[in-house]
Amino acid sequence: MNWEESYQQCSALGMEALNLEDAFEQEGLTNLTVGINSADWKANFNYWTAGRRQGASLSQWAWCKPDGPTFFSTDLKWEHGQPDNAGGNEACAHFRFVLNSTGTIITDRNCMSKFIFACKMQISTTPKPCIVSCPKDSCKRNASLFDWGNNLKNGYVYGNWYDGCGRQFLFYSNNPSNWATAYQQCCGIGLNLASMESEGKLRCLFNVAKKLYYSENLGDFWLSGTDMGCPSNYHWCSLNRDFINPEIRWKDGHPKVGPNCVYLEVRNESMLLATADCNEGKHFLCDARKKATVQRGMQGECAEIWDITSDQIDLLLNASAFLSANVSFNLKCFLKCIGVELGLFDLGALVKIAALRQIEFVSQDEPLKMQQGFDAFDMCSKINSNDECVTAYETYKCGQQNQPDLMSKIVTNNFDNGTVYTPPMPCAPVRRFCQLPNMIPCEINQTLLDALNAAGNDSLGRLVTYQNETYYVSIHDSSNGHNPVAAYKQCCARGMRLFEPRTPALFNWSYYSLYPFSTPSNMIVGETEFINQTHEVWCRSRVVVPDSLYNYLPRYPCFKSFLYVHDWKVGVWSRENGDIFAYFISLLNSTERTYFDFFVCEKP
Repeated sequence: MNWEESYQQCSALGMEALNLEDAFEQEGLTNLTVGINSADWKANFNYWTAGRRQGASLSQWAWCKPDGPTFFSTDLKWEHGQPDNAGGNEACAHFRFVLNSTGTIITDRNCMSKFIFACKMQISTTPKPCIVSCPKDSCKRNASLFDWGNNLKNGYVYGNWYDGCGRQFLFYSNNPSNWATAYQQCCGIGLNLASMESEGKLRCLFNVAKKLYYSENLGDFWLSGTDMGCPSNYHWCSLNRDFINPEIRWKDGHPKVGPNCVYLEVRNESMLLATADCNEGKHFLCDARKKATVQRGMQGECAEIWDITSDQIDLLLNASAFLSANVSFNLKCFLKCIGVELGLFDLGALVKIAALRQIEFVSQDEPLKMQQGFDAFDMCSKINSNDECVTAYETYKCGQQNQPDLMSKIVTNNFDNGTVYTPPMPCAPVRRFCQLPNMIPCEINQTLLDALNAAGNDSLGRLVTYQNETYYVSIHDSSNGHNPVAAYKQCCARGMRLFEPRTPALFNWSYYSLYPFSTPSNMIVGETEFINQTHEVWCRSRVVVPDSLYNYLPRYPCFKSFLYVHDWKVGVWSRENGDIFAYFISLLNSTERTYFDFFVCEKP
């Protein structure tokens, strides 16, 4: 507002326009900023006061108060060189917070300039608005659960992990708990009780998780939403953000009156929000942003939710290209997502105080640029559409049309190298499941089988009997020449399947007796599939793989893997890119060597 509008606004509120009795009162406002960086300051910087000099000398300033003018105290702190009546038309007093510098200062400005209005009044007792009761303890991880590299020990035991939507998710199914305990248990393992604050995030998680659904994933999972202490005013405690109702997808009949805590109902074909008594025992959903700076993490999360490429993001920063481009709906929703994350967009429109603060932040040392930014804000903040994504896009477009340089600075300031988020797991562990039978038919070569049974051996291996069971043992190729897919096919051709060492005794026999060499060999064995958070079974026999067989390596790495035997223990083999079995299939007709020395087959 200009000075006159600001003064009238305070009067309409039953207050006085901001005035300072003396240096002591100014110091009180200065003390609000002690030790605070500008990035942490949540209020605005520039305000109109009740001060004016109209018709008086340069040094004759007075506060326009309801009971008449009062001259300025001589000990008030002006900015250096102020007042200067630049251009001969600066007759109104402006108040500014200058963080980590001179505290607060007064300057003279043109009375038609626009600043945020500021008022004051005597303290009075008024009913406080209800405040949702979120956990008061800060979210802290339990250091004893982490290794020396700050990674969570045995993370797979807690439940099922997913990487997607710019975040790391854990469907925590190890220990059903009430809502408050769930909140703290997520914190203990370096995550937060998850929030599904947008329809886009909910849809993105569903699309990620449904690709890997297992029966144990279906159920109800606590989220960080609650209305405790403030009925029907739901709040995401982990985000410290109120619900945006158009963004919420409630289950039919919810939210119910009475139950205070929000959970995610996960079914085969849907994920919906619902309410329940906070003391109920449920599984829960934890999450954390992927490793990145705060700002880059926001960008990556919104990009994954709305399937936006880096080229599309670059388009947003190129004003001329952006204004002439045919912008997709997903990119418009990406803009809205970023705006919400930065606290600039909420309930279908700009958060005005936050948006003005951004303008001040990038231009407060250049009064003319600030006024130009405020003028653009006046135009762009009035934009409204029935669709929030469209409103966000049109608002951003308006800013690029009117103040592209200012918009560029705001974007740059919000994507710097700030605090780095590091999730507790380097990745979402990829569980093993039975792949080969689904990829390659298991076909018997009867001629080959008959010859093997007659001779007891062939060009590739020999038959061996142990405890009245017959096995086929391949030749030992110390140059690592055996391919797991080829081994699977060779076993099938002989009417067998890859060996599954179901007991420690059988494992020891196969490894120590068949190839008692001083140099450890790498033996190909059958596939396994996980059945719960802590155990997996051999695919064919469905016998649990004993814990005693595993070596020290992570049981579930970041990529698709399978088990093999190495160094007298069961190890895990994986590749960082692509499907490992597809990789071995591609090598079937090549001369490239693999990692394995021999394989063993057994009769099914």
